[in-house]
Amino acid sequence: MKLSAKYGNIHPPLVERIFSEEKAAKDPVKAVKTRLHQLYGAYVQANAHKKTELLLDLAEEQLGKNPPMDELKAVSSDILKLHASTKERHAFYEKFYAFIANNVGAVETIMDLGCGFNPFSLPIMPEGLTKNLQAYCAYDIDTRVMAIINRFFLLLGLPQNAFCVDLAAKTPALSVDITFMFKLLPVLESQMTGRGFGLVSEIKSRYFVVTYPLKSLGGREKGMGQNYSVAFGAWLREIVNIKLIASERIGNELIYILEGG
Repeated sequence: MKLSAKYGNIHPPLVERIFSEEKAAKDPVKAVKTRLHQLYGAYVQANAHKKTELLLDLAEEQLGKNPPMDELKAVSSDILKLHASTKERHAFYEKFYAFIANNVGAVETIMDLGCGFNPFSLPIMPEGLTKNLQAYCAYDIDTRVMAIINRFFLLLGLPQNAFCVDLAAKTPALSVDITFMFKLLPVLESQMTGRGFGLVSEIKSRYFVVTYPLKSLGGREKGMGQNYSVAFGAWLREIVNIKLIASERIGNELIYILEGG
């Protein structure tokens, strides 16, 4: 199937799955493009990949390999503004991560599902969360972003653990200390009803951080917080091996911290 260059970086198995689901549509190509826009195109700014690569060029030139995290904060800040999801969170990142660290403490392994540009926020995370960090495993659908994130991990002296995956069809088999699922569940549920909650149940993780957007990308609330909290609460009451340990509203996100069984 012929797609525009805008979607050329998307994980091929995901495109193939969506096309198979839309092949009976009146205009399958248009239907696929609409779904890819909802999953990806609406979030990434034009030239975001190239701008990120140039910023990393500058960081490598000026700071060298494995620089102190504090020295990377400015570069990270500029990169995070290139993606709609992390740009929304930008003003609240420190408070956001402080809340997580205060409830979880230091971790050795992080898994970030549907990560987008979020791994670039590592220099913003408090030492209370990352002082023992050995690996950050990032998963998303953009092949080019995963390559850039692996370059970022190399700069930080971390294993290059950024991979593409279609989370609607596959569950990563890792066992980790904490799993980030930032604004991911609504996206998965729009693709496949029940998949978002099912993924949480299948992941092997000591802690989970699940967040929901309180506003659309256009800035409208539309009762999103109430709807998401009701759905999440109903699911949580049915699960026996996962418990809620903290929740908060920070910025434009509703945050739940869960402890796995």
